[in-house]
Amino acid sequence: MFRSWYATSPRGAEPALHRELAGLGAKGIRPGQGGVRFTGERETALRACLDLRTALRVLEPIGEFPAATAEELYEGAAKLPWQELIAPGQTFAVTASGRAPGLTHTHFVELKVKDAIVDALRARTGARPDVDPRAPDVLVAAHLSRGTCSLSLDLAGDLLSNRGYRVRTVEAPLRESLAAAVVLLSGWEGRTPLHDPVCGSGTLAIEAALFAAQRAPGERRTLACEKWPRTAAGDSAALRRIRAELRERAARRAAEGLPPVLASDRDPEAVAATQANARAAGVEVRAFEADARAVEPLTPPGQLLLNVPYGERLAAGGRKQLKTFYHQLGTSLRRLTGHRAAVLSGSEDFESAFGIRPRTRHELWNGPLRSTLRLYEL
Repeated sequence: MFRSWYATSPRGAEPALHRELAGLGAKGIRPGQGGVRFTGERETALRACLDLRTALRVLEPIGEFPAATAEELYEGAAKLPWQELIAPGQTFAVTASGRAPGLTHTHFVELKVKDAIVDALRARTGARPDVDPRAPDVLVAAHLSRGTCSLSLDLAGDLLSNRGYRVRTVEAPLRESLAAAVVLLSGWEGRTPLHDPVCGSGTLAIEAALFAAQRAPGERRTLACEKWPRTAAGDSAALRRIRAELRERAARRAAEGLPPVLASDRDPEAVAATQANARAAGVEVRAFEADARAVEPLTPPGQLLLNVPYGERLAAGGRKQLKTFYHQLGTSLRRLTGHRAAVLSGSEDFESAFGIRPRTRHELWNGPLRSTLRLYEL
């Protein structure tokens, strides 16, 4: 049976998520800010949980109502059939996003919806459900917009960007779903060599390697809905079939041979983190110590992906030093004739200092930080 679903993403990644959903066979795709609505059978939503690279959550909408005040929020949430959605003995939690004129604090919204659910279940079943904010059986997502609250259930129960391979990290790691958006928006098709010369903890290179290998990022993930009594039987059977298909796809791609994925950094700690994370992800990434300003051409010419330092906390002298780095990096990349580069930066100084005109730009949000992905033909 076709129904509506909602997939959230980092802001700016909606076009990439739109293309991913179309590739899964979703219908009625309607991008918004921070997510994409789509329609399809439940199996489409389950496949999305396992195979989407740029999504943060896949949500099953369960209700929408006016919520301009705390009272409206509570009353609207309390009317939903929670006894059908949260089974006896199951724990739950609430996460909130967005805002309304009288409801500007997400923590307050979470508490108000939580109270409504607890009171409704206690009134209808005589039992008070337990709240588990760390590992709930059912995660309820509340979103406020234009005086309306939408409530949904998170099919996975956890952020899809939490891939599980980040065992070591360095300062300011890039969220996996945002890194995947950079890979997809770069236009790289996963057939030519790729190099990230400022790799940090290796997220860009690892997401590129997963993409090239056609490995589903969530194939090994257990979804929360597999444990919901009302859906467990059907979801578990469908997911067994989907996981088998995804493994077969990756095996076919591996048999064709994969392009080299390189990652380098002048910080030995970053190289060690990349190596550890790539092993945890089960992908082959050749990580080594090198200065990005001495980057070597790829054979054959391929793709460069860079998340360059932003320098947002630097003093004036540090800002000048960063601009010098951008200029030297641009000079170095100009030598790579026939290559393509995708550079993510949150610095307003980057483009003028880099000195190469991009062929296109995409605005992306790294959490609260606005950044720009610039694509170059070298």
